[in-house]
Amino acid sequence: METLIISLVLGIISGLIASYMFLMLYLKKKRPVIEISNYISKIEYGGETNYLFKFINKTDSEIFDVRMEPTFYKPVGDFNGRNLIGKDITLKDNFSAYIPCDTEKDTHNLHAMRIRTTDDLEKDWTDESSFIRLTIIAKHSLSGLNKVFVKDFLSKDCITTKKFLSGNDLNVN
Repeated sequence: METLIISLVLGIISGLIASYMFLMLYLKKKRPVIEISNYISKIEYGGETNYLFKFINKTDSEIFDVRMEPTFYKPVGDFNGRNLIGKDITLKDNFSAYIPCDTEKDTHNLHAMRIRTTDDLEKDWTDESSFIRLTIIAKHSLSGLNKVFVKDFLSKDCITTKKFLSGNDLNVN
């Protein structure tokens, strides 16, 4: 009888350890991986000035329900310290239902996304303490786990008139 109880307890403990290891080792790797460029590309398109942000899906599978939210922040002082006032930057398209992973079949580099706004970023960026924060929220296609990616553009120097390079390159030329 004692060996039965010991076997039962050991079976339960080993099952819990195996489940924990599965969750920690396997599912932890099944989260989106996104890289965001350090630059904002300023180009003329359709007779108006456009500002482009670029990011790349580096996940080993597809991601979906991808939301992009750039916000312009300006610090304001008060009696207890500094607070931030945020102003949303309007994107032409701030949602992507599906972004594929990087494969050899992806000849059009659909895993590398450029999002654009026609808001005049340089006009609003009046002082050195202001910054732009790009937030990207994505969901992994296999696990369904979400991850939030944040990139802060801290000075106007990140705005360039050069164009983004194609594919996995986040630089400008």
